[in-house]
Amino acid sequence: MKKIFVNVDGSSRGNPGESSIGIVITDDRGHVLEQVSKLIGRTTNNAAEYKALIEGIRLAIRLAPDEAVFLTDNQLVANQVNGFYQVREPNLQYLNQVALDLLAQLPRWRVNFVEREVNHAAHRLAEAAFRERNRLERERNQVFRDIEAYLQDLPLDDLHKVLAYLRSLRAPGM
Repeated sequence: MKKIFVNVDGSSRGNPGESSIGIVITDDRGHVLEQVSKLIGRTTNNAAEYKALIEGIRLAIRLAPDEAVFLTDNQLVANQVNGFYQVREPNLQYLNQVALDLLAQLPRWRVNFVEREVNHAAHRLAEAAFRERNRLERERNQVFRDIEAYLQDLPLDDLHKVLAYLRSLRAPGM
């Protein structure tokens, strides 16, 4: 594969806050090769952007292109990775070094800053991770409401049997 484009975006709900990443990898004809949308835990927005870049680099390495162009709408990350800005925060220094070490495994690479409109597909995937989490939480809460409604109608003896069964499923020491 000659050239790939890797759009990356990190998103944070709060700074720091719950964070996610979105990645879209396309070939030089614009065909989507891979997409990622996932939650990454609690972090700052800049750390989320770095983590999206790092994950994108790892995916690019697996594809073994002749050249990889990474596109981010985070100007700080782009300028730090390219050596234009100094990295002052220790956690970002670590992430910057991880990114540079991984980039060294690619024959040719660039990290370019782009406007958010250009990076909308990666941003959409980062936001989709939050929506998926919310959907799963709603489903889980509905299951608990259904179980609660069912258990409320059970006679006390049957309820004790259910509780004994649930206790038997518990791992030792819990």
